[in-house]
Amino acid sequence: MKRKELAVAFGLIFGLAVLGYLFYWASPGWKNSIVWRSVFFESLLLLFVFLWNLVILPRWRSARTLCVGSILFLTGALADLCDNFFQQPRWQNWIVEDLFLALGAGLMALGIFFWVREKDRLLAQIARERDFEASLMPKLSHDLRVPLSNLLGMTDLVVENPKFLEDRARRWEYLEVVMRGSKEMNLLIENILETHRMKSGTITLSPQELSVASLLDESLRDFQYQAKRKELSLVKDYPGPDLPLVADGPKVVRIMQNLLANAVKFSPKGGTITVKANGENGKITVRVVDEGPGMTAALSAALMDGQPAAASTGSSGAADSFGLGLKVVREFVRLHGGRLWIEPNSPHGAQVCFSLPQAQPKSP
Repeated sequence: MKRKELAVAFGLIFGLAVLGYLFYWASPGWKNSIVWRSVFFESLLLLFVFLWNLVILPRWRSARTLCVGSILFLTGALADLCDNFFQQPRWQNWIVEDLFLALGAGLMALGIFFWVREKDRLLAQIARERDFEASLMPKLSHDLRVPLSNLLGMTDLVVENPKFLEDRARRWEYLEVVMRGSKEMNLLIENILETHRMKSGTITLSPQELSVASLLDESLRDFQYQAKRKELSLVKDYPGPDLPLVADGPKVVRIMQNLLANAVKFSPKGGTITVKANGENGKITVRVVDEGPGMTAALSAALMDGQPAAASTGSSGAADSFGLGLKVVREFVRLHGGRLWIEPNSPHGAQVCFSLPQAQPKSP
């Protein structure tokens, strides 16, 4: 449990104890009424539970609504109980008691409604995650098997025929296959590990001052071999090193690697992939533009919502899934306080864009 939550809990307990003590000495009927005391302390306990829920679940609209409703309802109920001990004007009974009781009951009913909706939304999100993982396992095994099979095939060929590598051209071809396969498997394994860290909540940022151009150049160098294999042109469209950024360098590189991997996968042979970057209004915006089949509005919305989706066809003519890559990209962009979106590329293709603030906090 976090220190802030413990501090708030002890503060609430202390405040309720002080309030009860003041009521004990302020009301002449308090000392002689067991019912008064039991109802009051039960009301304070209920109020404490709702306030505690507000601290634990600050993002839940239902918790906030139930807290406000319970405070109003308990205020009206306590004002009604005070009629037995204090003389109150009629306008106070109408305004404080009746109005607060009605508003409190209404807000508590609204909070229950919000709670049901939030519960259904969380259950639907869990179901989507389960379906995503189930549909992803065959794709992961295929993506790992292809480069591994290439490596094993080339290794068997060298073992059976040691003179195979004596030719310089064949030696370079062999090294390219090994390097390409190793990088593909490494990226896939890193995405699996990052997904696990996302679920466990152990991802942290280590921001430092960086050059956007250097990060993009490093990412493009990693895909020279993949692009060469499909005869793709990698085009740079961004300024020089005078475009600074405070961010977690390895995670920004991972963002670019996943976007470039998808661009290479869906681009046709002989196509062009363009990487653009510019800075304005305190933000760095990067675009990875391809000439592939593009994305429909429904597909873009599904991807931005974290749902598993597949493009109509990849360059190989078969349906290809976006897999873990875009999920990792979306989470890393969110941790940096940025935004991820998809735009169409005229006349065909897609632009996957993300923007990051130039100044980053020390932790997410």
